[in-house]
Amino acid sequence: MNEPPHRSRAWRRRLVALGALGLAGALSVYATRYSWGPAMIVGAPSPAYAPTPLPTGVARAVEVERAGARVRAWLLEPGAALRGTLLVLHGIGDDKRSLLSTARGHAARGFRTLVVDSRGHGESSGRYLTYGVEESRDLRALVDVLEAESLLRRPLIVLGTSYGAATAVQYAALDERVDSTIAVAPFHSLVEVVPAYVEWMLGPLEALVSAELLTDVIEASGRRAHFDPAAASPFLAAGRIRASVRIIHSRDDERIPVAHARAIAARLVDGELVEIDGASHNETGSADGVSATIAAWLDEVSPPR
Repeated sequence: MNEPPHRSRAWRRRLVALGALGLAGALSVYATRYSWGPAMIVGAPSPAYAPTPLPTGVARAVEVERAGARVRAWLLEPGAALRGTLLVLHGIGDDKRSLLSTARGHAARGFRTLVVDSRGHGESSGRYLTYGVEESRDLRALVDVLEAESLLRRPLIVLGTSYGAATAVQYAALDERVDSTIAVAPFHSLVEVVPAYVEWMLGPLEALVSAELLTDVIEASGRRAHFDPAAASPFLAAGRIRASVRIIHSRDDERIPVAHARAIAARLVDGELVEIDGASHNETGSADGVSATIAAWLDEVSPPR
């Protein structure tokens, strides 16, 4: 028996609508895997080289150009007897301007301080982020410049927060000149931090994002930015570090669980983990007692003269 024309048309409309929804869903998954998903992970916040006049108290700029990026840092000379060289690293989406006050304080206490814009941030160029893989090599190149110009004074200490902390740990495994590292709220690895951020951003809806999809997005991110995502791992780097590493992490970090820091600390030969309470991820560096703890660690590595 033939259906009435109006019922046949209604079914066709439903089939077309279902087909459109299916196509939209497929396109959405494809875009998540291969387009906006990788763009969110490795797309640089500030890909163009954008130098600005040196702020008050900055002696000079130090630059290197390598692996598709021009990395620019500011050098502050010590205001007291020289105690060593300190690299200061910012978090993701931030830049060195936010650390200038901190850098001035460390310089005043005797450290030749280099505050760095990570590739694709602030004044530094670079289309992609690599979560410490290329960034750690950028730091090595910057320290090469300091050493070539007789500006490197040991001990060499690296202080980083979040993304910068993860980079600092990976750099310490790469360069034997690093004498000590202070890492505030580092992540375990790119493979582990992406699911952590998805959970933070989506809450209960995180269950809708499959592990397979996240794996595909991370792998696509690596292909886009030309690095191995598995290599972006402070956890793996920690096992190769012989210098001291001091870590501060909040038990209430809503973005990067304290388990990340615990896993890194467990692999260190000379490591210490200080856990604090009540601070969010972005508040950890400025939480009560943190500045004093960092100052004490710096004094331990290089006592005031």
